[in-house]
Amino acid sequence: MKRILLIGILVMFILPGCSSSFIFGNDEAEPRIPAAFTAFTVPPTFVPDTLIITAIGDSLSQGVGDEANRGGYVGRLAGEIRAWQGVQGTSVENTAKRGRRSDQLLSLFQQGELTGPIAEADYVTMTIGGNDIMRIVKRDLFSLNVQAFEDELVLYENRVRNIFAAIRSINPTVPIIAVGVYNPFSLITDEINEFDEIITSYNQTMEEVVEEDPQACYVPVKDLFLGNKNLVYHTDFFHPNSKGYNLMTERILDRMEECGLGRG
Repeated sequence: MKRILLIGILVMFILPGCSSSFIFGNDEAEPRIPAAFTAFTVPPTFVPDTLIITAIGDSLSQGVGDEANRGGYVGRLAGEIRAWQGVQGTSVENTAKRGRRSDQLLSLFQQGELTGPIAEADYVTMTIGGNDIMRIVKRDLFSLNVQAFEDELVLYENRVRNIFAAIRSINPTVPIIAVGVYNPFSLITDEINEFDEIITSYNQTMEEVVEEDPQACYVPVKDLFLGNKNLVYHTDFFHPNSKGYNLMTERILDRMEECGLGRG
């Protein structure tokens, strides 16, 4: 039966190309009528995809503090994306490391160590900046002043721009999800202080860089970690716990939809 069907298809393609004199023995050829084809587009869900999520940055992307061992917000995000229509599965390439600063992350790009993970990524998630701030806190613990953070902010902005440029040189269209920083010292006081304003400045800088990239999305999380009334902190009172990472994931998914970077 398959052989008959194949022959029939071949005949259908061959006959329009033959002249009538070849078929019927006439000397005059009849004009050929071109076949009409209807355009066919394969629907995006026709072939299920396996999406790769590459995480870069610091301990928040590494998932430090997640007592449920679900990979922090990155692991949870992968699980949510796995349920999207047309997605067969997800794979996580987590290159994030506890304590990493923006200068160290940029150095990894310059050394080519992140070329592979970024090149194959369908989504890139990033948290960076918290350790830049904490380095100044530790260095100038007994003589903290706003100017030191402002000086560092100029360098931070330049490094973030270079990080984005490095990502785009490797993967020009991959969606970048950049998560903001929060103020863990809000555990100590509910009053707005200078340190809270510093956190806001670093977040604004990241957001400004993100807004220049049409395939990037900024995710604010500062409000999720104001104090600990919702018990969102790990026992180290610095990193999120499982509940904190749940809230981060929900916020990321909401922002991805608002930014037009979701599927579902």
